[in-house]
Amino acid sequence: MMSYLQDTDTSTIVHEIIFKAFDDVRGADFVICNTVQELEPETISALQVKKPFFAIGPIFPSGFTKTKSSVATSLWPESDCTQWLDSKPKGSVLYISFGSYAHINKNDLIEIAHGLLQSKVNFVFVLRPDVVSVDDPNPLPEGFLEESKDRGIIIQWCCQIQVLSHPAIGGFLTHCGWNSILESIWCSVPLLCFPLLTDQFTNRKLVVDDWKIGLNIGRKQITRKEVSDQIIRLMDEKSGCEFKKEITEVKKALQNASKNDGSSEKNLTQFVNDLKVLISNRSRNH
Repeated sequence: MMSYLQDTDTSTIVHEIIFKAFDDVRGADFVICNTVQELEPETISALQVKKPFFAIGPIFPSGFTKTKSSVATSLWPESDCTQWLDSKPKGSVLYISFGSYAHINKNDLIEIAHGLLQSKVNFVFVLRPDVVSVDDPNPLPEGFLEESKDRGIIIQWCCQIQVLSHPAIGGFLTHCGWNSILESIWCSVPLLCFPLLTDQFTNRKLVVDDWKIGLNIGRKQITRKEVSDQIIRLMDEKSGCEFKKEITEVKKALQNASKNDGSSEKNLTQFVNDLKVLISNRSRNH
């Protein structure tokens, strides 16, 4: 379940914002969503009973499918990893990022870092200065940089699509933000899931249980051994093949929905038509 439905204290500012959003949705005439009809048919059907609901995804920024997008995704300065990635074998690099705003517990980050070292895989690690806290800009365990310098790079931020679309990338350790999941599917990169907040726990369920395009880490308590084992399983050419096969099929669903005669295009057209009718009716009534 989503994190705010698991909390015992629902009096926080975050909960106030979320509950206000729920109230706003109840008053909406339509709901449009960045998903695909074929990937979540049961959920979408249930929502459509309550309110006109249109799945119009995947929604990507202009130029997204180009090697280098011109759309900035964060205020953090971006590093270009292309030259380093060019030196690595196909599918040998694990990309790690926890998004632009989520924070991670320091002990969890330390376990992930040790598991990464134990796995011996190549990696690109996006580590924002505030990923743990603004007061702890260097949260990695002592000796991590020295031990990993020949097979990994650590950067503050990057153009994610540029990295994910590089042939050297073979997996993505992610916080399960929805945009990251869609981008990873589009680039056919299997996922290692470590959700941190809100809808990310539900997103993990879709990735691991429903679509079978990734693996869990830290469902109960994260350990370096589990991290290492799951990284190896995901990145291994033989054991990771099953995830590559499944994600190729899920990607086809995104591509087909985006076509001129696809479900998302049809849903968007239907939404526009329904909106025009609603506006026309309200104009006559006034």
